[in-house]
Amino acid sequence: MKKNVKTFCNPLDINYEYRVYDEGGPVCIEAADPVVVTFENDYYLFSSVTNGYWVSDDLVSWEFIECDNSKLPNIFGYAPAVMVYDGAIYFHQGYHDKNLFRNKTPKDPNTWELVTDNCYLGHDPFMYYDVIDDRIWASYGCGDGTEEYIKVVEIDKTTMEPMGEIYNCIFYDQKNRGWERPEDNHTSEGWGYTEGSQILRRGNKWYLTYSGYSLHKCYANGVYVSDSPTGPYEYAQNNPVSHKNTGFIGGAGHGCLFEDKYGNWWNVTCASVYVSHPFERRVNMYPAGFDEDGLLYVNTSLSDYPITLPCGKRDHRAQNTPYMLLSKDCKATASSVETAMPENAMYGEAVLSTQVPESRYDHRAELAFDEDIRTLWAASSRNAGEWLKADLGKEYDVKAIQLNIPTYNVQTQSAQEKYHEYTVEYSSDDVNYTAVVDTRGKMRFDPHAYYETDIKAQYVKVTFYHVAGGGFAAISDLRIFGLSDEDVPAMPKNAVAVRDESDNRNCTLTWDKAENADGYIVRYGIAPDKLYNQYQVYEETAEIRTLTNGISYFFRVDSFNKAGICNSEVLKVK
Repeated sequence: MKKNVKTFCNPLDINYEYRVYDEGGPVCIEAADPVVVTFENDYYLFSSVTNGYWVSDDLVSWEFIECDNSKLPNIFGYAPAVMVYDGAIYFHQGYHDKNLFRNKTPKDPNTWELVTDNCYLGHDPFMYYDVIDDRIWASYGCGDGTEEYIKVVEIDKTTMEPMGEIYNCIFYDQKNRGWERPEDNHTSEGWGYTEGSQILRRGNKWYLTYSGYSLHKCYANGVYVSDSPTGPYEYAQNNPVSHKNTGFIGGAGHGCLFEDKYGNWWNVTCASVYVSHPFERRVNMYPAGFDEDGLLYVNTSLSDYPITLPCGKRDHRAQNTPYMLLSKDCKATASSVETAMPENAMYGEAVLSTQVPESRYDHRAELAFDEDIRTLWAASSRNAGEWLKADLGKEYDVKAIQLNIPTYNVQTQSAQEKYHEYTVEYSSDDVNYTAVVDTRGKMRFDPHAYYETDIKAQYVKVTFYHVAGGGFAAISDLRIFGLSDEDVPAMPKNAVAVRDESDNRNCTLTWDKAENADGYIVRYGIAPDKLYNQYQVYEETAEIRTLTNGISYFFRVDSFNKAGICNSEVLKVK
């Protein structure tokens, strides 16, 4: 494992599994519905459709533990439940499965043992051990939001099977909650799911989270709070508590809250790609916490920029972004550009329903710098030596590079071909290049490779020598982070927020262009000091469609550029 890493960058760089969703469809990669637990000073990450799980001692370097289906049946299924109890990790594959397994030495995938074959919990289960009362609870539910509750039931500690009454605890209310609407920026009405719940206790309060169904960037979590695990539960006014509809990769639904070794909370969630299939997803991890009033929050502001890892207890409401993005819309050149139709006609079929339909056919070099994982540069061949180059316009202190490698024209799912070989080089004059990364001969599959650097560069060049699965050289974004000596942008002025009188779930904000701004962060919440939600935009307007009827909100528009962030003044909107 890599050591002395100070930051990480979403999406997590793990060896996502190959998928072919439809007969004759393109090869994609996916992980989803993640759960993280801490066991014996290590972190264990489980996800849907993965033949194993990962272990890490630092939340950055994840080692994959492949698990044979004979040892842990249905490991490749959807929405697993994972719990630490009585010196073991318990695993329940929740897709209509009744088997519950445990492992006291999970670094050995051959030591899983069956506990019971009669622990039915339905779709999307979550299991939680309450150390205060020495009881185990489970929440579950995934179905049509017009009829499906999130349910809670107690688990017998002796038999490890459900016992007693099943409680219908929470329900959705899309007509009053804008964030529960699906599709891009919550533009669809009248359908949806309640799913992906988690039950947990903090002090005397019980929190029951759930997802409003969407496989788009707007996938989000809400929370209810109660004095009892069985309810009644009250809807939290600051919902959604986990939402990321904008930026390089969106999505913050169906995941898991967990504490790190220092007592800091994190939310690990699904992130949406949605190019060739709605289930084309990744794993993101966001700082989270509970404020002094007990409100749960998840900080998704610039959360696909590098995030500093803590070395002790800290306030996760702070902006823990040490470096800014240097490469958005920079000048780009490439060895070649694919202009032919994708080899598999179904490639990009799903993306036609999103806001970037050109990504199916258009693979210009500049699309590797547009801050959208759904678009990409693709070379015109599988040949070794295809390259992409960024010109940042001037020399910067480059502190980190993220290389996002999509599956374009992939030919095979063979494990022997599942690796990338490439170099990352830098230069100040576009003549003399120095390698900062060289993966040739290392046989690594790193679709979202992230490297901390300490270089001065104007040019950054990636050259491919082998692409996993025999695919074409392609990059969905080459993201370059660092520090700039320019001035931070001016404060946005004359911000106006107008709530839609005909639909109180929506609010439109406009403001004057701020000098030297590259973009803006619209922060909002239920109090001036609780602006826990955000939209990241590049124009001087934003349409917020996540509000709840009957609740007043406060807004603030901050500007940002390569040098940093400038905070603005708070507006109140009834």
